[in-house]
Amino acid sequence: MNRAFQPKTEQVRWNDNDDHLKRWCEGKTGFPIVDAGMRQLNSIGYMHNRLRMITACFLVKDLLIDWRKGEKYFMNSLIDGDLASNNGGWQWVGETICSGFTNL
Repeated sequence: MNRAFQPKTEQVRWNDNDDHLKRWCEGKTGFPIVDAGMRQLNSIGYMHNRLRMITACFLVKDLLIDWRKGEKYFMNSLIDGDLASNNGGWQWVGETICSGFTNL
């Protein structure tokens, strides 16, 4: 947990925009599907797997926020949180399992 499978990906520089992270957590990004998923997570502690991938991809690929912040938020929020599934999913999105960052 909280560590990349591929150590070379620790060099990636992520965006540390706390306002964007806060709006993502609260479901106030302005992107309806992302916001609906995050509001569902916050209200009932559950989100469909496909929506988990959409919200995770948005955090990492659009907001450029470190996948570990999303991993931690999900584990603290999900009623069905599983360390292996959560960590693996977030590393897949962050491309730290089979590194897509070939120029590192």
